[in-house]
Amino acid sequence: MSSLRALPAALALGLALAACQSAEKKAATDEVKVAKGVEAVCAAQADVDAAVFAVNALTPESTVADAEKAGEKLNTALSSLNKAEDQLTKAEVKEYRDQVEIFRQAVDEVSKNKNLTLAEAAEQLKGKAAPVVAAREQLAATTVCVAVEDDSMKDDSMKDDSMKDGADQDPS
Repeated sequence: MSSLRALPAALALGLALAACQSAEKKAATDEVKVAKGVEAVCAAQADVDAAVFAVNALTPESTVADAEKAGEKLNTALSSLNKAEDQLTKAEVKEYRDQVEIFRQAVDEVSKNKNLTLAEAAEQLKGKAAPVVAAREQLAATTVCVAVEDDSMKDDSMKDDSMKDGADQDPS
């Protein structure tokens, strides 16, 4: 009878371990995709450099056919570079998501032990946070984020500035 009670707990533990391994396996696969993506971008950049060199090598004695060929080579290289960069960005985003999921699972696991102090919980999670931070930094290096100013906030700040301007003036 007691073995029947332990079965659901063992099954839940098995599923939790399988889910954890799955997220870690996905993260490893995505790391490989990122590495291959970096290689593809570097190769495409080299192709663009070669195409630019071919365009710069055109002389007044070059033919229109030579110029068209150099232009086509440049267009092809730029297209390859764009595709490689898109694939790399997708792989980096997936890797970041995987690392966040692994960390979330670690937080869920730590939060089950209600006897831990905050310091103990933080110590257990510290090592799990490093891959998330690294993946985020890698993603940030290739992603340019621009803060968009809300027009309503802009209007409010202009009102504040005009009030300050009036307050600074000497009434006499």
